Amino acid sequence: MIALARFAIAGLLRAPLRAFVRVLVLAASSALLGAMVLFVGHSLHTMTASAVRSVPLDWQGPVTTAAAAKRVAPGVAQQPGIQEAVPVATAPFAGTSHTAAVGTIRAGAGALLAVPPGYTSHIQTFRFLRGSMKPGAIVLDQQLAATLQAQPGDTISLMPRQGVKPLRLPVSGIAIVTAPDVLFQPLNPLSGPAPAQPPANVAVLPLATFERRVAPLLRSVGAATPSAAAVPGTLAGTQWQVQVQVDPRALTGSPAHALGAATHLRNRVERSLPGQVQFVDNLADGLNSAAGDALYAETLYILLAVPGALVALGLAYLAALGTVDRDRRDLALLRARGAARRSLLALAAFESAVVGVLAGLIGAGVALAALKLLVPHAVGLSGALIGATFGVCIAIAFVGALVARMGASAAAFRGAVAEARTGAKRPRTPLWQRLYVDVAALVVSGLVYWLTARNGFSAVVSPDSNPTLSLSVYMFLAPALLWLGVALLLVRLRGSVFAWLTARAAGKRASTLRGFLLASASRRAAAVNRGLLLVGLLLAFGVELGIFSATYDQQVRIDAQLTLGADVVATAPPGVISSHGLERRVARLPGVAATTPVDHTYAYVGPDLQDTFGIDTPTVGKATGLRDSYFLGGTAAQTIGRLQRTRDGILVSKETITDYSLGVGDLLKLRVLDKNTGRFHVALFHVVGIVQEFPSAPRDSFMVANRPYLQSVTHDPGPNVLFIKANGDPITVAHRVAAATRQDGAIVKNIRQQTAQTVSSITTVDLSGISRIEEAFAIGLAAAAMILLVAVGMAERRQELATMAAVGASTREVAAFLWTEVALVLVAGLALAAFLGWLLAEMLVALLQHVFDPPPDHLAAPWLFLGSLAGATVVGALLAAFAARRGIARLPLGAILREE
Repeated sequence: MIALARFAIAGLLRAPLRAFVRVLVLAASSALLGAMVLFVGHSLHTMTASAVRSVPLDWQGPVTTAAAAKRVAPGVAQQPGIQEAVPVATAPFAGTSHTAAVGTIRAGAGALLAVPPGYTSHIQTFRFLRGSMKPGAIVLDQQLAATLQAQPGDTISLMPRQGVKPLRLPVSGIAIVTAPDVLFQPLNPLSGPAPAQPPANVAVLPLATFERRVAPLLRSVGAATPSAAAVPGTLAGTQWQVQVQVDPRALTGSPAHALGAATHLRNRVERSLPGQVQFVDNLADGLNSAAGDALYAETLYILLAVPGALVALGLAYLAALGTVDRDRRDLALLRARGAARRSLLALAAFESAVVGVLAGLIGAGVALAALKLLVPHAVGLSGALIGATFGVCIAIAFVGALVARMGASAAAFRGAVAEARTGAKRPRTPLWQRLYVDVAALVVSGLVYWLTARNGFSAVVSPDSNPTLSLSVYMFLAPALLWLGVALLLVRLRGSVFAWLTARAAGKRASTLRGFLLASASRRAAAVNRGLLLVGLLLAFGVELGIFSATYDQQVRIDAQLTLGADVVATAPPGVISSHGLERRVARLPGVAATTPVDHTYAYVGPDLQDTFGIDTPTVGKATGLRDSYFLGGTAAQTIGRLQRTRDGILVSKETITDYSLGVGDLLKLRVLDKNTGRFHVALFHVVGIVQEFPSAPRDSFMVANRPYLQSVTHDPGPNVLFIKANGDPITVAHRVAAATRQDGAIVKNIRQQTAQTVSSITTVDLSGISRIEEAFAIGLAAAAMILLVAVGMAERRQELATMAAVGASTREVAAFLWTEVALVLVAGLALAAFLGWLLAEMLVALLQHVFDPPPDHLAAPWLFLGSLAGATVVGALLAAFAARRGIARLPLGAILREE
């Protein structure tokens, strides 16, 4: 074995240039897969961190008394992995009042939040605008403060329930409660999270003050019953609870891994406090959704990366072909001297191991460098992930080197010694050719694509605690079989089309240099076809990747605007936009093209609580994009026009129309919250249209109505959202809007920020990083493929080229034979790539149409990348042609002609 290892290393050192080419090609292919492994790890870590940040409150454990909350909270806080655990209470109040200069101002019912000191250091459910929390004082939500016209230092009256004496409380601060739907949800650990309709008015009290002055006047409630959870937003009494924030450092890796860790942590905490607390797990709910998104992301990455890596491994086989004749003679000589086939296989394995380790180490290093260069601020690169990347790269490089060596020198491992020395006989027709597997693959691919485009499909993520992606194999058959069918068809043809075309172009008898070149290309049709197989598929991979990624990025921007609502969106407490004249002030800012106010509220359709949007129909189309595909039964202009002409008209989502058997013209009775009384009442609307999507609306059930009529039945003090169309850079405009509305408590977001925030959702999995990596590899491999093609051609035709040079042909004439092959491969490869790449991208978009929301109207073409890809291929061909001419001029004619 030691002797074989020395012999393998010596063989590599005897031809260092050829060994270097093999290592380089294998390193490129392994680097592509290594970069994919690193990027997937980085993306999954990013998705986990984003999902954890998006949960304002991780756990809520309902208990029955204040003493229980104070006893359980320290026990939870001591557990490893817990960042904060505090006793908290929520409770209803019947009303508030404030005696101001204009008289006594009253506000309706609402909800109280009682928290201990230091609550906001780790739990970000509200933030202060002015003032702070003080013992014996109350903090008002900005909406309630605006209604009461109260400021820090004023004194208000709080009525905990009807029939009791109001409590006089000084105001110590003004705050914005950012997560009221989570804070005041019914807490039933068996039912899980059930975000509630935010209360109309919210106030915050110190826990000690609440316990001493308010709690004795209200009854305590335990865990909510399932029936209570079905009617969110209603507080029957004081809900004592333990609120917990998990340490983000305990939640690492993929969302699925973090979900498992969070679940184990919650189980351990509940087990350590038996019978004392069970938690409503908001964190697991968010991580479960992210885990499903991650499965989609991994599927997309595999679909986009693996074909390129396989083609790159094909280049390794092409590189091995450059030394096939010499390797065959060397191995045949060893067999003639008594070497057994087992020894030859061991020799090939040793040589492949040396090449594979070197190529794998280089490839892993290149993958790390590419990730750092093309994906700045990459995170989640743990030692285990980097070690796994090196292992994957070395394994891929070793397997690629071994397969290429065994495939290229197969004749030396079988048959007689004389057969090995003279070359392989023409093999019999393979079984797959006799069965026409290539034709069957193409036919089935087309059939699957037609059925998919005609009927559509959806991929399902199971909603349990261990998310799995239920993807039918059927959905991947179209692109996979198309790749397989085209590759096998090219192998079957073996250049017969090239041979026929070039033979006809050359004529029956060649008498000119052009005729000789074409006749030579005709005889070398199999080699030209081999080059087309690799170069064409590699370029097709690049075209497919570029078109799909560009289309995906296009839809990301559209989806971000649909999710956010407009280029810039300002969210303010109800009434502030109208009372403070925010719309007029924002409209005058530089870079603002148009504005429209929106009232975002909620209403019940039967037992279902749905988002309801009140819009100004004359201006909504100017400030945000309304596509015809958003509406059914008419264009955007027609549907908005019908809504404008019907004062009590309402647009209802398609899902609600189906669930409740509604139709256009039907009377719809909604239960809406009257902000004056704090009670629900029935309001009458008429359905005037069906809507599938709407800016800032959720993707399932929602409604759109005329804002003036909606506010007349809800008594909202005014719109709470402002859509802004930017005339320039959205980030710059957002900064100007934020500066102009900061004192009014507005929260301003822009479309760039929204795009960055939504890349962890399924509709906008971030492909920009992996597409940049793969596009860079595709450009480099395209140039390398043309250079390698010429190098292999020279190695295969050494004696032929040397003979022509010996009989007096000029260097230019000899090199022209190689240039002709390169030109044929280049032209045919570009044509194949344009058609096959576009078709594959079209298939991927059709198959993965569920990740686009809304679906794309057309494919996007990244002309810069496509031009760079074609340019790199042409430049590689020109460099190879120049190098071939110099190489031919330096051929050792005597030594070559003496070779057997």
